[in-house]
Amino acid sequence: MYFLRLTCPAAEAENVSGDLWDAGTAGIQEIDYDHETVLLAGFETNEDRAVLLQRFALYAPEWEHDDTTDWIAYTKEAWAPRCVGERLFLAPPWCEDPTPPNRQRVIHNPGLACGTGEHPCTQLALEALEKCASPGDLVVDVGTGSGILAVAALRLGAAFALGIDPDAAALSAAAENFALNDFAPMLAAGSADAVKTATADVTVANISGTVLVYIAEELLRITKPNGKLILTGFPEWELPAFFQLFPNADVSGINEWRCLLISL
Repeated sequence: MYFLRLTCPAAEAENVSGDLWDAGTAGIQEIDYDHETVLLAGFETNEDRAVLLQRFALYAPEWEHDDTTDWIAYTKEAWAPRCVGERLFLAPPWCEDPTPPNRQRVIHNPGLACGTGEHPCTQLALEALEKCASPGDLVVDVGTGSGILAVAALRLGAAFALGIDPDAAALSAAAENFALNDFAPMLAAGSADAVKTATADVTVANISGTVLVYIAEELLRITKPNGKLILTGFPEWELPAFFQLFPNADVSGINEWRCLLISL
């Protein structure tokens, strides 16, 4: 087995991991150091060494040979099931643990796309959905990635959850995660501008702070007048920009990451 060692800012680790899965890794180990994360991605052959070193050149790549680590087994151990909030239980497809009482099981393949449930912002968005998604709601997940938030909304009782994303690979991954949970895929290519006005009872967007501020008007447009808006994907130092737009938002956080729950 060969492995690629990358060093990236902690805030970029989930996106880089998604790219590594897309590149065909057999498993990823994450090691956190303050504001940096080291990613060790296993590969079965040496054939793509040059391509991978070039593709991830921004992250100080190092290529090494390792005969000691079972990367597939490591991945299954690393992506353990977890309870989030009060009502959700996130489990990878290979997990045989029973769903805890009074929780809804959300199956997600951590190797498919960004949005594994491990990142604090994903957890914050899930907890916010628990607070505001009501049975019968129509939920729109902007930048759906793996589709985990849309699937969770359905598990929480939403009548309809639409995931939209401009990335075709993300939509393919989201469709597989919908299928793992026995839901028909409800997905569309694009961003908020592809959704008609006043569609969503709840709009959720787990994207970077810069993008969220840029598309804020569109997110407001697609949300019903008395609806809810969940915004996350940004650290605490970006909060002032959001308070200018949403001064009455409720704020939650895990470590340096923040989430806004906005009542319209």
